[in-house]
Amino acid sequence: MSQKRALISVFNKEEVVEFAKNLENLGWEIVSTGGTSRFLKRAGIKVTPIEKITGRSEILDGRVKTIAYQIAAGLLFDRKKPKHRAEIKKSNIKPIDMVVCSLYPFEKTVSGKHSLEEAVEMIDIGGVTLLRAAAKNYEYVTVVTDPKYYPLILRELEKVGEVSLETKKRLASKVFWKVADYDAAIDVYLAKRFCQEEIIKLNFCEGKKLRYGENPHLAGWFYKTQDPADPLAISDFKFLQGKEVSFNNTLDISAAIDLICEIGQEKPSCAILKHGSPCGAATKDSIHQAYHSAWYEGDPLAAFGGIVIVNRLVDEKLARKMLFDRGQKKFFEVLLAPKVEVAALNFFGERKNLIILENPTLEKPKIRKAFDFKFVRGGILKGDFDSKVISEKDLKIVSKQRPTKKQIEDLLFAFKIVKASRSNAVAIAKNQTLISSGVGQQDRKEACKLAVFKSADPSRGKSQQTAIGAVAASDGFFPFADGPEILIKAGIKAIIQPGGSLRDQETINLCNRHKVALVFTGVRAFKH
Repeated sequence: MSQKRALISVFNKEEVVEFAKNLENLGWEIVSTGGTSRFLKRAGIKVTPIEKITGRSEILDGRVKTIAYQIAAGLLFDRKKPKHRAEIKKSNIKPIDMVVCSLYPFEKTVSGKHSLEEAVEMIDIGGVTLLRAAAKNYEYVTVVTDPKYYPLILRELEKVGEVSLETKKRLASKVFWKVADYDAAIDVYLAKRFCQEEIIKLNFCEGKKLRYGENPHLAGWFYKTQDPADPLAISDFKFLQGKEVSFNNTLDISAAIDLICEIGQEKPSCAILKHGSPCGAATKDSIHQAYHSAWYEGDPLAAFGGIVIVNRLVDEKLARKMLFDRGQKKFFEVLLAPKVEVAALNFFGERKNLIILENPTLEKPKIRKAFDFKFVRGGILKGDFDSKVISEKDLKIVSKQRPTKKQIEDLLFAFKIVKASRSNAVAIAKNQTLISSGVGQQDRKEACKLAVFKSADPSRGKSQQTAIGAVAASDGFFPFADGPEILIKAGIKAIIQPGGSLRDQETINLCNRHKVALVFTGVRAFKH
């Protein structure tokens, strides 16, 4: 058997020394270029310089190292074709059986401060050529673009002496994704730099077919993004039990994560969502209190069949309260938590369809900084994700009545709730607990009426006194004073809204007459 040969040329030298040493110990010849060659030699690895294969030294400040007839032929020749074998032998070409290559970090370079010349120098030519050639001839050449594949390759080599065809195919597929993504980044950058043209290249992978789409007669899929910077990506949650996550579950899970990142950065918090909007939420001194308030002081009718998210450990005591309390069985579809105790998980096991997802980052969640995309007829909308958190310093007190410290806490909490709700949205809150909300209404007055109705609805465990002394939030300004008047009649003592209406003074005058505190955020929080 002829000696196997690996060509290693990497910008990312993470773990490459150990990998190369293992290949060497397995009898492989290591061929390498420039900086990689020097790096491996310093580690004590015997390296055949690329010049010995090509017969030429690298030139043009390293721009040309591997772009050579001998390298391309060594990668591309079809071992099963007699003609190819004869031509390779006649030309004294050395076959290459593996390519280990990482590309110049173009995206990282252009994401920071840089010059055009620096960006252009990071456009990899030789690396892309190596990867494409190796991937095209996947039947005979193993191609490696990421250190995470090193252990898999070594296991197969140690076990059977070669990399399986199945693995080669998978690695080749990853190459063409990598190269396409790399070229797309260059395209986006140069189109903007040279042509003043904005281009979006969306890249999703590992598509998974769901049971169905938004409705049972529709098909649905879930695709992962390639953003490793988001530890709360849905695909990074550990699936502990339950039925398959559905299309609508996924939408609510994403909304729940975004909300807990708003209300749960410091204290124990719980939120319950249904159809994309919160119907229960609370921040308390313990997660048991937070869950109890979110479920019973919010909207327990809407909570049925919803999504529950907490930012603290779920123990057996909490698990029992979640499933059976006050002599009644409770039903929700999904639980998201940073950790679920074994005893709690065993108890949840009685509900085999209950989906439980775990991610330790939920204990200290961070608001994502990203873009939102929405497909429309004939195009796509791109907008900043609203990562702004309104704080006390952002508030403008426009009423004579100043809010108390406790009211400010509740106002900020309530504004986070309407920010997470479908517009038009009005929420009523007390003691950092969502009492009720009117969401998805075409007019703001109706949103106020709905929030007040729910706050006094006996079927939701409420009475006419529930809203007395509470605060209210609106995701948009009040165009008239009729909405705030409804809230004030229900007993609301402080209101938060963006402000900006031509009739703001009417609302201010109303609040002053009733000694109600009114604060403006100066920031609208629509959600569609």
